[in-house]
Amino acid sequence: MTKDTDLFPPETLQELKYLIAKRRIVFPDSLERVAREIMDRPELMAFESAAAIARHCGVSQTTVHRLAQHIGFRTLRDFRAMIKDHIRETAAKQSLYQGHSGG
Repeated sequence: MTKDTDLFPPETLQELKYLIAKRRIVFPDSLERVAREIMDRPELMAFESAAAIARHCGVSQTTVHRLAQHIGFRTLRDFRAMIKDHIRETAAKQSLYQGHSGG
């Protein structure tokens, strides 16, 4: 199956969600299970090992690595970096909003 992400992985979690919603990325069953968990709980990808993610999702570590490649990332580390950026940006926005609302 051809994917738009063959050359360019998504830069943000929002972009990844958009590509999934538009069915530009379609997952086989085991990859979908992991993808759903990560969409629901991105901190899982950011802070857990591939082995822990695999155990949590009931799949093999290889499946977790394949998910990153299926999305268009060269490595799981690259996918993890994008997720960590998302978490940092979300935390910064929340901190900014809390700082302005207390004034």
